[in-house]
Amino acid sequence: MKKYIVFLFIFFTTIYITGCSLIKKELSDIEIIKNRGYIIVGVKSDSPPFGFYKDKKLTGIDIEIAKSIAANIFHSDSDAFIKFVQVSALNRISKLNSKEVDILVATMSINEKRKLIMDFSMPYFAANQKMMVRKNSKILNLTYFNKQGRLAVVMGTTGEKIIRLIAPNANLVGVKTYVEAVNLLRNNQVEGVVGDDCILASFVDDGLKILDKIYSKEFYCVAVRKSENSKDLLNVINASIAAFLDEKKLNPLLSKWTIY
Repeated sequence: MKKYIVFLFIFFTTIYITGCSLIKKELSDIEIIKNRGYIIVGVKSDSPPFGFYKDKKLTGIDIEIAKSIAANIFHSDSDAFIKFVQVSALNRISKLNSKEVDILVATMSINEKRKLIMDFSMPYFAANQKMMVRKNSKILNLTYFNKQGRLAVVMGTTGEKIIRLIAPNANLVGVKTYVEAVNLLRNNQVEGVVGDDCILASFVDDGLKILDKIYSKEFYCVAVRKSENSKDLLNVINASIAAFLDEKKLNPLLSKWTIY
């Protein structure tokens, strides 16, 4: 009987040890990226000066920050180590969580609701929520739209949340891009556009103006999946952003694209 018990003990112990040895350690996000040979970054292409096309080339502040992260991971400035995937305000979070992209560098502002489903880097830019109107407009603030007018906003942005809070009765026209929103304003199809002032500033011309009233202040960060596997990647991202800011690479870009 004793021999039988000893045999069973050895048998199940062997199975347990063998089984454990077959369980592969799950790779972290940064290990997956390194093994793949490039990082996949979700960026926007409709949000100058952060992500937009110039001379048929994707460019902007977010693009440069993404490249600095890739360079830090692979110790090379070659574009071969980065792949850009265009995202929108509506689909960027789903593309991150479905692992279509590794990170988001897409004018992603941090807030408490988003922190429940994503992790964020240190901030790299501060933006304000403001309203753009036509230059001859007499509109002074958002409360005007509680009783009249039509207001455009890019769906999925914090601007939408601000409008629903301050002007809950507004006749809201939801669009996918800032380009669409501003075109509606130019064509007299809406009376105002709410959004990030740094992006709206890129569309200002002789017929449009941005009102001074600030409705909220928010900070752009890089977003990663909320997981222990993302911790090492987030550390690299933070180091990259800190270096980007310390080396004052951001200031020339702000001047180049004349923000504010």
